[in-house]
Amino acid sequence: MVQQKTPNTAYQQEALKYIIDIGSSLRLPMDIDTLLARVSEAACKALGFRYSVLYLAEDAGCFRASAFSGISSEEETYLRQHSVPAAIVARLTSEEYRISDSYFIPAEAPLWEDGYVASFFVVVDETSQLEPLLTGQGVPAQSQWQVEDMLIVPLKSSANTLIGFLTPDSPLNGLRPTVKTMELLELFANQAAVVIEGARLYEEARRISEERAALIEIGRALSEPEAQRDLQSVYHTIYEQVRRVMPTDAFLVSRYFTKENRIFIDYLIDEDTLFPAREYLAINDHTMHLLFDENLGYMFSTAIEYASFNHQDAPDVNEDIIGNLRPSESLLFVPIRYGNEVLGLLSAQSYQPHAYSRRHLELLKEIGVQAGLAIVNARLNIELREALKQAQESERLKNHFLMTASHELRTPLTAVQGYLELLGNFYDALDEEAKLRFISNARRACEELVLLLGNVMDTSRMDQEQVPLNLCSVQLINAVQLILEILEPTIAREERPVQVSIADDIHVWVDELRLRQILLNLVGNALKYTDAPTSIALAAEHIQRHTLNQRLADIKQPALENVSSEYVLVSVQDMGAGINAEDQPRLFTKFMRLESALNSTQRGAGLGLYLCRQLTEAMGGRIWVESAGIAGEGSTFFVALPLA
Repeated sequence: MVQQKTPNTAYQQEALKYIIDIGSSLRLPMDIDTLLARVSEAACKALGFRYSVLYLAEDAGCFRASAFSGISSEEETYLRQHSVPAAIVARLTSEEYRISDSYFIPAEAPLWEDGYVASFFVVVDETSQLEPLLTGQGVPAQSQWQVEDMLIVPLKSSANTLIGFLTPDSPLNGLRPTVKTMELLELFANQAAVVIEGARLYEEARRISEERAALIEIGRALSEPEAQRDLQSVYHTIYEQVRRVMPTDAFLVSRYFTKENRIFIDYLIDEDTLFPAREYLAINDHTMHLLFDENLGYMFSTAIEYASFNHQDAPDVNEDIIGNLRPSESLLFVPIRYGNEVLGLLSAQSYQPHAYSRRHLELLKEIGVQAGLAIVNARLNIELREALKQAQESERLKNHFLMTASHELRTPLTAVQGYLELLGNFYDALDEEAKLRFISNARRACEELVLLLGNVMDTSRMDQEQVPLNLCSVQLINAVQLILEILEPTIAREERPVQVSIADDIHVWVDELRLRQILLNLVGNALKYTDAPTSIALAAEHIQRHTLNQRLADIKQPALENVSSEYVLVSVQDMGAGINAEDQPRLFTKFMRLESALNSTQRGAGLGLYLCRQLTEAMGGRIWVESAGIAGEGSTFFVALPLA
């Protein structure tokens, strides 16, 4: 390397004095960011450089521009977005470029030929060629500083490891560095390295303390009795602690439901705005990668990087834009797991690029473990409360059933017993008409008793899914006529008009016995709960599945799956008092009897309509009721069954 011809001892002494003064000032208490900025600025002032950038090593195996002096904000932005890989630093610090303990890469070095290395740095364009300040005339051209020249001054720790480097650029004297210049720079760099190392150790200790405090606070929140019942409060505590230890403009907790393959955002806060829970916008391949492929999680430093992961052309078409509807620049995702079970995703996001380090990702994973415990505990608590509720409800239903059954069964038994006693005690005194009437009444009471017991037994079998179904093609009009024959004594006695509008060619794909059981319950109820002599009408029509599903949607009933493309819609209409809208959804539940029925003389265990629904749905159909609840307009029960 060409040496300066006329070393300026006064300049060197002045620079040395300035370096010592700067080194002393760096030991004053200040935060790490201020310290780094002072180091970069001092590198310029101490030795007369126009520009300086300070790079520090990161745990991701690269060096990030951390402090600047003398360059524009656009150039700062560029450098922050282009971390220098360790492999590039190794090429820059090759022995062939070494001067003293530093490195000078001249503009004519082959390293710049392909432009790859230079792409990591901003080459500041000189606006004017500065005249040499110390040498005057006669300085060889090869001694003058070129725009593409680069100077690397290592910053080494007490263990002699590279913690960063300075890149002073464009000396005010316009000359390339000499060994003496390098020695002065290295003296300053050694002082700066000691101070930076101490500050970073202090910052590390403070950060670890903050992280421990955050994890302890999250653990405390999880141990609260209310935590198992109020997940939202736990999520908010986690959010408050996350933003305490890392940049967090947006934060979300989402839960994954394996059976449905759906993700729901349980908690989403974006720039202090809490958004309502909702379903995740997209379940696609990259979402599944986030959930299952990486145990530690994913870190994205720019929106472009995340868009590339999503196989998208640009960040503004990001399917996962959340909250305030603009793409995040930095994103962390960690799966929430409990053992091998994937429960969901935890994500911290920032609107600044390169906001996160690997340490942030590791910390978020630890927090994700605690979030998993919170979700599992809450889920178990909900299941326990639900099981307790079901047990209490089951106990209530059992008591209600025993009370109802004992009453309902006792009534027909008492009737049978009474008629038999009358016949036994007064048989010879009774005329033939009275005898036949007593025997008919006793038989009707027995039939009612058989129906009650049959409903109880069938309900028990349906609950255990033990009712066998023998599906076949059944002529609907034939089944209707059979149940009308069974009910003929009641119909005739009450002089009930029964209108039947069912074509002979309508066949349904059902279990014939169960179809008659459904019709018998529906027509029997129409006779039981309406006053004589109001009429009853039975009808049937063909209906397409999509039309039927539209009708079911209108009344908030679940749609029918692809069991059949066509159905038969059977209706049983009475002209009674009608059923109030609020009572209609409860009508098909177990042991359900309306208040009007409880206050009437009619008997029942509240199982008939429940059994009708179970049997209808088991055969691939739907049953519901429509009524305006107006006396005289009555109710219409509809049964949709697959067309044979």
